[in-house]
Amino acid sequence: TSPTTSAEITISTSQSYAGALVSLDVTVPRTCACCGGRGEVWSEPCEPCEGQGQELQPQRLTVAVPPGVVDGDRFSFNLWLPRGPRTRVDVRVAVTPLR
Repeated sequence: TSPTTSAEITISTSQSYAGALVSLDVTVPRTCACCGGRGEVWSEPCEPCEGQGQELQPQRLTVAVPPGVVDGDRFSFNLWLPRGPRTRVDVRVAVTPLR
């Protein structure tokens, strides 16, 4: 199974009506640069990834929120990054009312 990460985006009422491009920061698994995913260096466990072969790293994305979303809506997509497995991103939408 592929890894999953969750996130929440907050948009305004006008953005929920018209749709918007929103920046989103998520943490995704990436192949460890130190051991190349082996989990060890010279028969010793790799310290940066603690022998797992992968590290969690932040990733900034731009997400297209479709028009007509309402508070609490959810959507998901798959993310393929170099040096990492396919990751499912589950996003919850929070709509901030105008004041």
